[in-house]
Amino acid sequence: MKAQERHQLKQNEVARTAARAIETFNENRNRILPISIVVLVVAAIAGGYFGWRKSTNDRASGMLGAAMTISQSPIVPAPTVPGAAQAPGTYPTDKARQEAALRAFQDVTAKYPSTQAGLAAQYQAAGSLLLLERFAEAEKAFADVAARAGSSVYGPMAKMGRAEAFIGESKYDEAIKVLTDLSADRDGALPVDGVLNELARACIKAGKKAEARAAFKRIVDEFPESIYGADARQQLAALN
Repeated sequence: MKAQERHQLKQNEVARTAARAIETFNENRNRILPISIVVLVVAAIAGGYFGWRKSTNDRASGMLGAAMTISQSPIVPAPTVPGAAQAPGTYPTDKARQEAALRAFQDVTAKYPSTQAGLAAQYQAAGSLLLLERFAEAEKAFADVAARAGSSVYGPMAKMGRAEAFIGESKYDEAIKVLTDLSADRDGALPVDGVLNELARACIKAGKKAEARAAFKRIVDEFPESIYGADARQQLAALN
């Protein structure tokens, strides 16, 4: 098989995995923070990428895969029978699962800080902190990832995560600045319509209705086929 064909197969597998992650998000969107779609998708990308990449990072990649498995483990209520133990590989609550995943991701970063797997784990740890609503810690973790990411996809992803952490801390001006910068990059890794949607909602929370209308209008005008289009039109009508 030619190298180009192998590369295409790898890309297709990553795309399929990412699609499965997005489907999972859609099934649970009412109980997950908006930014978690980014966490899920990057988890899928990282899983596909590190699954096929054979290099000196194998051990770190193996630890990353194990941590990601924890983050996707089943939630099973704690047993009520006296003396009964939690089933192996399950967690009684989503919080318990996220805390276990956080520890696992942090272990990867601590042991292999200079590897790509270590960077991916650091991003995932930041996402876990966000889902645990430990916003100040998440903001710092995402900032560290962005500083390390260079030109990789983790740079803009981490900036998006940092904006969501700012929103969690009610630091709306900081979030709006980050999201405004990301929305100006039409050739970046993030879908601009998705960034604009987050920007508009941050503006609403900040009480900046004119700025929110401008962001929603960009979705309607520039991305007529966007999945956020219908909601953007409804929001525009409500804000007028």
